[in-house]
Amino acid sequence: MTRQTVLRRSADPLRLWAVLSEAVLRRVVGSPATMREQLLYLAEKAGHPKITMQVIPYSQGAHPGMAAGPFQILGFPWPADPGVAYVEHRAGALYLEGAHEIHAHNVAFEHLVALALSPDESAEMVREIAEEYA
Repeated sequence: MTRQTVLRRSADPLRLWAVLSEAVLRRVVGSPATMREQLLYLAEKAGHPKITMQVIPYSQGAHPGMAAGPFQILGFPWPADPGVAYVEHRAGALYLEGAHEIHAHNVAFEHLVALALSPDESAEMVREIAEEYA
């Protein structure tokens, strides 16, 4: 909850672009009521001007996000700073700062974005899945 405040702050809020697998939306965690509430919250937040959410539907089959697992790319406003790729694993986490490592993750992200539904279609899919828990 604390991390979410940077998206809502009035002075220079951060930008979030998330690409999720449909599997994440269908994996039940908690009760059906909790699932519905969480999914509706995601769909609502996806409409925020600084948040983009896209879903890769099952129909896309295997995709680059499945091989290496989840990752985050942290970008910074300074032109000389190429950013950081952050990868969590069972034994900890890696902060990848090499130009080739960041480039590889940016390319993977671009492929995932291309495979995913549009933001509007994604929000609609999330709402439809949420209603399955009603």
